[in-house]
Amino acid sequence: MNNKTIEFYSKSAEQFASQYDSLSFEAVHNEWLEYLPKEGMILDVGAGSGRDARYLAQRGYSVVAVEPAKALLEIAKQRSMDLDVYWLNDSLPELSSVFALQTKFDLILLSAVWMHIPPSHRQRAFRKLSSLLKPNGKMVISLRHGASPDDRLMFDVSSSEVAELASQFGLQFEIGRASQADQLGRSEVVWETVVCTLPVTALAHFH
Repeated sequence: MNNKTIEFYSKSAEQFASQYDSLSFEAVHNEWLEYLPKEGMILDVGAGSGRDARYLAQRGYSVVAVEPAKALLEIAKQRSMDLDVYWLNDSLPELSSVFALQTKFDLILLSAVWMHIPPSHRQRAFRKLSSLLKPNGKMVISLRHGASPDDRLMFDVSSSEVAELASQFGLQFEIGRASQADQLGRSEVVWETVVCTLPVTALAHFH
């Protein structure tokens, strides 16, 4: 993720945190709630204020939450101190701190992250994320359609690109749900949710 974008999130951390926390997990993620595993390990990449990580930890999941903007990370840590959330200052496409944990996940969430990943880095990012999934693990990606309103770098995204990457790395493309109105009421922004699964038979793909 671009340093200028990370700095922008850090500089306006309080503002972003209150914006994210003004919405509930269910309101933002109702499109894919049925895909939540019964229990297990969840990786939240680009966890922002920690809203989603807190919700998941409160429901008994073990959560590893990744946030590249240090000021946002500090706020998120403060707000989740009494919960089972392991915080890391890390970013795509490398996720080197996550890989150092040597852990596999039942679900990986990328909420409002993919549009920040330059197209030239996406294949590497997707390969890394795929290799962190347990058999039958899910990767949930929310895709933001709409131009950047400020200095944050945002790139075009599409469900067809994600479907192509999924097939390249042995994942099944489960759903693509489009045209969800923005929960913050921004008329120029539309969201799309995609879910990819690592089938049990795909294990051989990575060995």
